[in-house]
Amino acid sequence: MFVNPPLHEIDPADLMTTAQAAEWLNVTPGAIRVWVHRGKLQAVDTGDNGPKLYHRLALAHAEKEAWDNGADRPIRGGRKTARAA
Repeated sequence: MFVNPPLHEIDPADLMTTAQAAEWLNVTPGAIRVWVHRGKLQAVDTGDNGPKLYHRLALAHAEKEAWDNGADRPIRGGRKTARAA
């Protein structure tokens, strides 16, 4: 797991909610939650009760690990795709 940098070293522009992260990586929000559950990703501790925020670099590492371990295989769900019209 990628370890988040200390909060004072993080640019606020590099923090994303689950929905923002899912859109950025073109995966479902459920994929982000699975990465957290499996210990591949950890939310940044902001010290408040707001939404969980994830660091952009940590998200990229978690996504790469998922991809390297078969996330592109159709039987495992693959990537989120646009719906046919």
